Amino acid sequence: MRKALLLLVTSSTLLSSGCVVANLDIPSPWFPGSSIPFGLVGLALYFLPTIIVLARRKKNVLGPVLVNVLLGWTVIGWIVALIWALTVDK
Repeated sequence: MRKALLLLVTSSTLLSSGCVVANLDIPSPWFPGSSIPFGLVGLALYFLPTIIVLARRKKNVLGPVLVNVLLGWTVIGWIVALIWALTVDK
């Protein structure tokens, strides 16, 4: 289950990184080629609660991952997922 979720998050991150970066053929006058690293950093920050849940090997993985994926685009959903990821299992 954890390997499937990790594969899903990794593949969606890699596939959607092309969607975040637009107009690759137009160079930026200030920082040439800088849109790709900023896009990847943004995706890493977006999936930070999911990365924390998978790294900490929490018992309840599906809940925080679904909140992050489905509601992470709202600031409140991302904060809820992050708090849920940082809570300690008992």
